[in-house]
Amino acid sequence: MKWSIKKLIAASFFAAAIFGLAFILGNAITTAFGPGMSGFVSTIFTTLLIIISAKITLSRGIFTFTVTLFTILAIPTNLFGPAGVQKIIIGLITGLSYDIVWELLKRKKHSLKIAAFVATAISLVLVYFLMKYLNHPKINSLASIIFWAPLVYGALGTIGAIIGESIYEKYLKNSSYVKFIQE
Repeated sequence: MKWSIKKLIAASFFAAAIFGLAFILGNAITTAFGPGMSGFVSTIFTTLLIIISAKITLSRGIFTFTVTLFTILAIPTNLFGPAGVQKIIIGLITGLSYDIVWELLKRKKHSLKIAAFVATAISLVLVYFLMKYLNHPKINSLASIIFWAPLVYGALGTIGAIIGESIYEKYLKNSSYVKFIQE
């Protein structure tokens, strides 16, 4: 459960991959289907990668590190809310939510799914409050769905966690790459 240089590099790689995937996928979906749809799909894929990162490193604080680094990379974009350094707080709280739930549930069988549900729902609520604080022009759109959207995003995060755990167990767990990082 301790950090090493290998785990730090792997987690940093995953944060960059999450950013790249969310940015490219989000923009492609927005271009194809219009604003508002990208969050649904990118939530599943980003959560999937976040979960794989955690399973590979197994380090305490992995979620806080990875999600915070992802939001630092996302500062100039609209990922995780409006552009700006304030989104780092959202990343920090979201990452802490993952880590706290995972640890409170003692990393048992369904703990990552529950952590993903809670953290994803919390992140959407935090984005809402940030947009409200900034008086963002699109706040009314989010305000109209804020009572049910965290549940939907939480479910999407859970789907991402299920897929991420499945990919890890079937394809990565016994790979030489993962064994090298975990040693």
